Amino acid sequence: MMSKLKWLLPVVILVFGLSACKSTESGTATKSSSKQATVITSKNYTTAELEKRYVKIADVVMKPLEQASYKESQATIKKTATAGQTTLAQVKLELQDNNSNQALTQALLKYLTAAQKMLMTMLGTNQAAYTAASKEFSLQSSTIAKTYFNGQLPASMVNYSKRMSGQTSSSSSTKASSSAKSSASSK
Repeated sequence: MMSKLKWLLPVVILVFGLSACKSTESGTATKSSSKQATVITSKNYTTAELEKRYVKIADVVMKPLEQASYKESQATIKKTATAGQTTLAQVKLELQDNNSNQALTQALLKYLTAAQKMLMTMLGTNQAAYTAASKEFSLQSSTIAKTYFNGQLPASMVNYSKRMSGQTSSSSSTKASSSAKSSASSK
């Protein structure tokens, strides 16, 4: 009986030892899997899907411009611009995950950077920085439109531009007619 115990005791210890090691390993695996892991995803966006992101970037920038043109409060404009920065950060992540159409994707990432700069300078007091950011944003927008989307600018940009040029034209024509009236009356 004693000789059987001598053989049985090491086997039992070995079995318990191995099962303890195995449960420690699985406990470690469970602990590490419960941590949030960074998952790298990749997408293959179509040109149409990338165009939606192009429009979204433009819309985010144009919204506070529209608000400013309608003379909404600075607090409202700031809130919109801040929300726009959050939206742009999300779009940036989406574009960085894209594996298709790399030339357009890179152009959109550059455009997005110009949009972020535009929003930041919009709220600042440096008019020269805002003017430079505005020109860069417009240039990027029209370059992307011409190169990838048959010259089609986002509707928000077109509508804003038409409205602003309409205001400028009407105020210019008003000034012109006032000038003509004053010069006619002085004769």
